[in-house]
Amino acid sequence: MTKLDFESESNLAKFQGLSDSIVTKFFNLKPIQLDSFKRICQALKLKWIEIAGIGEENQSEAVSENDGSSSELVEQQQPPLEVTVIDRQTETIKASIVLTGDIDSAELLKRIESSLQNSSGETIKISDIKRDSIQLIVEGYQKDIERLVSQFKSGEVTEISGFPVQDIKILNTRLDDDQNKELDPKWRLVEEIVSTGAAGRDLNGVDLSDVDLSGADLSRADLSGANLSGADLSRVHFKGIDLSSANLSGANLSDAQLKGANLNYTKLSAANLRDADLKGADLSRAQLKGSDLRAADLRAANLYKADLSHGNLSHSNLSRANLNDARLVRADLSGTNLSVAELNYTNFSRADLSGANLSGADLTDANLSPADLSGANLSGANLSGANLSPADLTDANLKSADLTNAQLSRAIVDNTQFGDNSGIDESIKLDLIERGAMFEDVPGDSSEIVTSSQIPQTNAIN
Repeated sequence: MTKLDFESESNLAKFQGLSDSIVTKFFNLKPIQLDSFKRICQALKLKWIEIAGIGEENQSEAVSENDGSSSELVEQQQPPLEVTVIDRQTETIKASIVLTGDIDSAELLKRIESSLQNSSGETIKISDIKRDSIQLIVEGYQKDIERLVSQFKSGEVTEISGFPVQDIKILNTRLDDDQNKELDPKWRLVEEIVSTGAAGRDLNGVDLSDVDLSGADLSRADLSGANLSGADLSRVHFKGIDLSSANLSGANLSDAQLKGANLNYTKLSAANLRDADLKGADLSRAQLKGSDLRAADLRAANLYKADLSHGNLSHSNLSRANLNDARLVRADLSGTNLSVAELNYTNFSRADLSGANLSGADLTDANLSPADLSGANLSGANLSGANLSPADLTDANLKSADLTNAQLSRAIVDNTQFGDNSGIDESIKLDLIERGAMFEDVPGDSSEIVTSSQIPQTNAIN
């Protein structure tokens, strides 16, 4: 492309109310939602049908089948090498500014407007004021609004006429051609949420896929069954929200505050939940396959029958969580805290649990074959009926663990610490010692350790 009026992909996403990842997918020729595809093309003054590679004979059919349906995906063909984009720097757009303080006179408003014009451009005008939240709606040329936002985001400017600025956001650009009218309801709703929040609103089943709602107030909102796939929901206020059965696949929920949230049956595959607060959240039967939950707080969360296969939960906190019957096949749980967690019938096949804390956890009938439990703490855990063959238990601590009917026949037990274990008879104990395990000879007396070197050698029986 020879010219773009947007400085970057991130800038384009911001002006169109789209998440960064969706715009990146567009330029990388990856499939995206139809309405998002159209919106990007419209922003760049491109004919979306041509870019999508739909032939003229199929145009009417394609539009009638897919028009307005966000569930349809479009995979564009290789675009032309050169695209000339119409300059939109003089188009009027809006921004929302939230101030701290009390504006009680027209003269004060005029002074604030003058201050904005002096710092960012003479086209900027205050078009509306919401006094309850001290929220100003300003409008001006795109270049001036963009400069204004940049000044506050960079910290160059922190106040206006003595009023500290709490937040500033660009609202969506004007959509004024016939082709855009079909998208108005969805994007008008996005603008409302970004501008005033959606606290307590009934948004059951709405389509908010691919949108940028970062920092928005969605507390107590009903978004059950909503489509938020691919959305940027970072720093969103989620207190008391209902997201049951919602589609959040591929959404950005990093640092999200979801304590006690209702997320049962929610689709969260490939979602970014890194550092999220999910204490006590209901994620029962949720689809979290391939999700990023690194360092997330999931204490006492309900993940009954949830699918976390291929997910990254390293260094997350799942203490006292309910993961009964959950799937964690090939999941990364290294360094994770699973102490006193409920893990009955949980499938950890090929999972990485190295260095994990499973002390006091209930792993009755769990599948840990062939999981990596090297260096893990399983002291006091209930492993009755668990499949540990051929799990790697190198350097693991299994003191006081209940091993009744546990399968250990092919487990790797180099330097594994046992002692005071239920379900271990002398023959099993001797077999484990011969394979490199270490047993406390007397319960509670760590000074008496029995190793393979202390077992009398006998002739092998053929």
